[in-house]
Amino acid sequence: MRSGLELYYLVSLLWIVTIVFLLWTGNKCIFNYLDARLPWLQNISKRFFLQILISCFYSLLCINGTYYLFKVQTSLTAPDPAQFFVLNVYGLLFIIPVLAVNFSIYFVSQWKKAHLQSDQLREENLRTQLNSLRMQLDPHFLFNNLNVLSSLIEKAPRTAQDFLDKFADVYRYVLEYKKEELVALSTELEFIEAYVYLLEKRFGDQLQIEMPVSSTISDSLYIPPLSLQMLIENALKHNKISGEGPFMIQVLIENERWLTVKNTYRPKEAAPGRAGGTGLDNIRRRYEYLSSENLIIRQEESFFIVSLPLLEIVE
Repeated sequence: MRSGLELYYLVSLLWIVTIVFLLWTGNKCIFNYLDARLPWLQNISKRFFLQILISCFYSLLCINGTYYLFKVQTSLTAPDPAQFFVLNVYGLLFIIPVLAVNFSIYFVSQWKKAHLQSDQLREENLRTQLNSLRMQLDPHFLFNNLNVLSSLIEKAPRTAQDFLDKFADVYRYVLEYKKEELVALSTELEFIEAYVYLLEKRFGDQLQIEMPVSSTISDSLYIPPLSLQMLIENALKHNKISGEGPFMIQVLIENERWLTVKNTYRPKEAAPGRAGGTGLDNIRRRYEYLSSENLIIRQEESFFIVSLPLLEIVE
């Protein structure tokens, strides 16, 4: 009696293992076949119901077929209709939740895959934008400074030589750090000193810029390269410089956490069809890529203020 019971449990275990193997491999093949013939994105409703129909039919066929074979081989008698009925009811109660879980796992994995691809495309797009930003200064910057240099050559040759040296320093910085995502704040300030020298020669007494001394800045603080230059360029581009007294730009380090650029607010009239704010949008996107922190923009009655987070590189 005991050996007969053990044989019964052994046969039942073999039947369950066979069912699990056939359902797993068979439904996986059905998934792959339908993915090739009827992708989810092509017709979601049709794919869903067709998947349910084929999977249920295949699963019940496996359950009934294997049960019949195991029953005949072990007891030498075929199952009666009542046994098949109970078997199919329990089979459906088992198959439908399993298919629901299978669908859930499939959709979550596809969502993660699509999300990962989206992040990768976004990262590549941002890298492309960063590369283009690093490679360029405002085209007018080159033209205007060549005009200044041309006027200085005859009037003040020594000043013209100093101007040319600073001009070379500016473009040397762009070439040297074009592939970097972050640069030490002290290095950016050294570059800005040369950049400001060119601006002061161009605008004269109409422009006043206050800067922190680069040698006093901690080497552990970083910002995206050319971001400070872009803020100064943005202030000059969108405000009136001549008349109403000198145009003021003040660069401040606040608590070693923020780099703040504060400029006089004298907005120009926007040219028709010309969108503004592209410079700030570029800086904002760069910070979104590099850090969880972002810039802070404030507009007062007489001043426009932008604060950039100072970043630290974690080794």
